[in-house]
Amino acid sequence: MLDLNYVRIVFSLLTTCMILLGSLVNTFEKYIPVIFSQALRYGKFSHKGRPLFIVIEVPKAWFRHFYVYSFVLTTATLVFLSAVFVFKVEVPVFVYDVLDLVGGSFRLASISNTSAFVGMSLLTLQCCRRFYDTLFVSVFSKSGRMNIAQYLAGYFHYSGCILAILLETSKFVRNTSLGADLHWEDLGLKDAFAVVLFLWAWKHQYNVTVILANLRKNKKGNVVTEAHGLPHGDWFDYVSSPHILAELLMYIALTVILWGNVTWLYIFSWVLTNQVETALLTHWWYKDNFSNIPKNRKAIIPYIY
Repeated sequence: MLDLNYVRIVFSLLTTCMILLGSLVNTFEKYIPVIFSQALRYGKFSHKGRPLFIVIEVPKAWFRHFYVYSFVLTTATLVFLSAVFVFKVEVPVFVYDVLDLVGGSFRLASISNTSAFVGMSLLTLQCCRRFYDTLFVSVFSKSGRMNIAQYLAGYFHYSGCILAILLETSKFVRNTSLGADLHWEDLGLKDAFAVVLFLWAWKHQYNVTVILANLRKNKKGNVVTEAHGLPHGDWFDYVSSPHILAELLMYIALTVILWGNVTWLYIFSWVLTNQVETALLTHWWYKDNFSNIPKNRKAIIPYIY
């Protein structure tokens, strides 16, 4: 097996595919085979009445699966980091072997143990809340579908996030002279700002998730419809996809905290291209289906775009 950083390679390919497919769908959709646009479209803005594609699609409600996966994975990783950094448990040799296998034996430490621990804590917090959202808040329609590639990408994404952090963390690079201690002086004002930004966006993402769910519930909290409505309130006053805006802000915050981690930048590039494309498709769908959409509502960046 070649001595390469396979996390960077996989997310480079995912980002490139997203840029190429997104450009084709956004500009030339009526001229390209439906299978290409259906690779991006899911849920409310997917193509309807095309049974050919059911064989490569799964229920949109299966979003729950990779949030269960991410909840277990991130929680287990955070517990492991706590054992290493706080209780001074030795890192098993096989962990270094696995990281060398997927990230290359030439790996260099680029972020401190403290930055990695804070970043991992925030990522775990996000996955725990999304796990809660998809199980107890969100209301998925029974007819909603998504492409199998989109479903599998969720597993790649969260696995890649964990690996990207560990691959360039001081303690997890072989033969470094650094210990397993946490040094809080490694953090600065920019890190404090990033944590506040993350928590602010995290809270608003929950708010808009509740707003979306309530569109399908009555005042007693019972689900009464699977129809899509036009949401209002909170960040919906400014953009059509405030949950995506919040997601991007959280990943920007994580990028600040993990600054210097090159592998993480590949994760961020994937998140940026994927989420922006989804926000655009969502905004155009709202404009096509609701004549009363506020004229000042943008796709993803308030007042701008």
